[in-house]
Amino acid sequence: MKIVEINNYAGFLSLEERWNEVLQRCNHTIFSTWEWLATWWKHFGNDKRLVLLLAEHDGKILGIAPMMYTVHRMFGLRRGKIEFISTPGADYNDFILADKNEESLRFFLDYLNNLPERWECIDLIDIPQEANSLGLLRDVSKILTRAHVCPYIRLPKSYDAFLGSLNYKKRKNLRRASRSLEKDFKVEFVDCSGTQYFAEGIESFFELHQKRWESKGFCGVFGDQRSRSFHMDIARSFAEKGWLGLYLLKVFDHPVAAHYGFKYRSKFYSYLTGFDPRYSKYGVGSLLAANIIARCIQDGLVEFDFLRGTEEYKERWNTTARWTQRVVIPRKSCLDSFRSLLYEEYWRQGNRIKYLLRIQ
Repeated sequence: MKIVEINNYAGFLSLEERWNEVLQRCNHTIFSTWEWLATWWKHFGNDKRLVLLLAEHDGKILGIAPMMYTVHRMFGLRRGKIEFISTPGADYNDFILADKNEESLRFFLDYLNNLPERWECIDLIDIPQEANSLGLLRDVSKILTRAHVCPYIRLPKSYDAFLGSLNYKKRKNLRRASRSLEKDFKVEFVDCSGTQYFAEGIESFFELHQKRWESKGFCGVFGDQRSRSFHMDIARSFAEKGWLGLYLLKVFDHPVAAHYGFKYRSKFYSYLTGFDPRYSKYGVGSLLAANIIARCIQDGLVEFDFLRGTEEYKERWNTTARWTQRVVIPRKSCLDSFRSLLYEEYWRQGNRIKYLLRIQ
């Protein structure tokens, strides 16, 4: 086995076909796809160094380590670390391991430890709790702890069965909100997931997301033009592949709620939402989510994943909780360093702050 390093965007782009072949041989999420990671690097990789590693044997890729080297300042000093590409924008991160998993992962870690760049730890955040990589990482890490809770719903075979799983108060509120809204307005549920309508849908989503957070005094994630451009490219790419889940709730042809997510491998990933605060009394966000869940069940999806976060609205849907994991592996030369311990705590807090900024 040998490790091949890809350290430029052109090399990243050339991997699409081989990357997708590896994904067919392993368990993974939407956030490990070439489309997600290459698009993220295009928009956010300028101040980072690509460290994309391939474990190969006889010309066949056995595994992929989608990593990057980043440098930040702490206490006036420059500090480097290794982390997954698209951190903290992705809700799940992992090594992509198709064959000889343990051997590939050991080769990846050995290679990273010998990089010439000055880094002090490998900081791996939001690894799914069922990931194959966690077994080995447990043995070599200095810190292995819970990172974020990710509530989800196992979807039943019918929407009636789903409604039956909710408590009486939630069912009553949904019925009341629906009657009230339909009494006062002409209501329409619009699917913008296809290539024909995604551009209109994503612009409406940006606007509604910003309205919601600006009404609370926050700038909102789409105040940043890079974030808008990234998600416009993702929406376009995913729409072409049938992976986009973008829905609007309209009253009198005016969007009042939006839900942006991804449909992939029989799961729906609920990434971000937005609504017009003027219609909050009607529960337009919940009504839209209920319609999307009904559509997911109709399409045969088996899970609705609310992704990271403990927002109160998620608990109303009778969700089950699972946790992502955080692994910190100090560089061997820094293993007993007090500075390394300070560094780890700094990054623990830093990732929390970045996550909070993303969900705004």
